[in-house]
Amino acid sequence: MPGLRARFVRDLVESFERESSGDTVGETLRRLETRLSTADVRATLRSAVHADALDVADAEELLFGLDAAVGDGTGQLLERLAAEQLGRILAQGNLSIPGDLMATVARMQAPLEHLFVGLPIGFDVSKTRDGLTLFIGASGRPRTARLLSHLTAALVRACQRYAREGMSEHVGISVDSLGDRARVTARLGAVVPVAPPPLSRPSPPRRRPSEPHLPTTKPTLEAVNRILTRASVAPPPAADPDEIVAPRSRRPVRSTTEPLPTTRPPRSDTLPSVPRSGFVSKRDDEEEPSSSSG
Repeated sequence: MPGLRARFVRDLVESFERESSGDTVGETLRRLETRLSTADVRATLRSAVHADALDVADAEELLFGLDAAVGDGTGQLLERLAAEQLGRILAQGNLSIPGDLMATVARMQAPLEHLFVGLPIGFDVSKTRDGLTLFIGASGRPRTARLLSHLTAALVRACQRYAREGMSEHVGISVDSLGDRARVTARLGAVVPVAPPPLSRPSPPRRRPSEPHLPTTKPTLEAVNRILTRASVAPPPAADPDEIVAPRSRRPVRSTTEPLPTTRPPRSDTLPSVPRSGFVSKRDDEEEPSSSSG
């Protein structure tokens, strides 16, 4: 039966307890015991010795359940806690090579395979231009490959911490699951994205309060002279009531009581001449001819 080292699982459970309250971890373990083959998993982990192993299916259920209960379930908390445990193994075994990340990761292959009992692990690392690529997996066990991907990402972070390769300590790690295999890509000197600061609206310019205009209490000399000049001007003469001034022509209109001028008869020489065509006018001195009758 394949399994995972019980002491390694116990150290991870204790790290989960330090990250959160012990009551949360205890309650999570009680809920998970119904899915595990071990009745009292906490007692089993406490009494485990170095050679003891926990069923790999129980270890997967336990670690993923704690990561979902204490963390966000993405495995980031599990990777950070596993990096601390693998860093201790790296320091105790003096396996780090300063300035060579790939060689340090290659040296950690044996300790990583030692954590799994009775389960062959595929481990293949190659160097790239800006880091390395590592393929890891367990044949026919996709969930174990998922657990291995988180442990391998933690392994690369621990190796970078001790190897110190490159001028920057930042390392970008991406994990791609491919069924029962996983690909872990590490890029050295990766720039950690920083969220841009929120845009602040420019504050409107502050207006200076206008000074109130206070009226002068004492009139100036020019104001007094203007007042006296307006007072000394004589009022205009009153208009004649018999004359009405027209607003447009401004010509006086005579009163209706004034007699109208007499009209003269038109002159004869100004009368139009009447044409004599069509009839002959008779003169007064002409006499009608007498009839010839007796």
